[in-house]
Amino acid sequence: MGGLKDILLRLHAHDCQFVLIGGFGAVAWGSSIATRDVDVACDMSPANLRRVWLALAELAPRHRMGSGRPLFTEEDAARDGWKNLYLATRNGQIDLLGEVKGIGGFQECLSRSAPITLDGKEIRILSLEAMIQAKRSMGRPKDLQTVMELEVVRERLGDGSSPGSGEV
Repeated sequence: MGGLKDILLRLHAHDCQFVLIGGFGAVAWGSSIATRDVDVACDMSPANLRRVWLALAELAPRHRMGSGRPLFTEEDAARDGWKNLYLATRNGQIDLLGEVKGIGGFQECLSRSAPITLDGKEIRILSLEAMIQAKRSMGRPKDLQTVMELEVVRERLGDGSSPGSGEV
């Protein structure tokens, strides 16, 4: 997961507005799920996407969807109207989502997030309850398995106020 962690640290270093969600977020809460990408709820404004582009530029980000897998460029970042971006980089894949099923848009995700420490840097992660709700809303077998694991984590934490050990 080193490459995925590097992606998150790059986003943090460039002041990108994002909330960690998905499998990597579930792992931070204590799930044993294996994941090969990082998913974030993201402010999809051109200003924030330009910071994302700056954060990832050295990793040669490419669009994963569509023909030819073109580079994600500064011009792409400046375009308004993105709902989601699915990128491949030298360090792994990242999905930047403008909306999370069962939760809502970036602002709703941000309001339902908690801080976590990643290599000494504070980033935001969906709260345990929101993570369970989002995973349950997805309804895929792997997400429902993750829900079962996260419910055990919730029971162990009691109030569910802080992710895992606080360090990923």
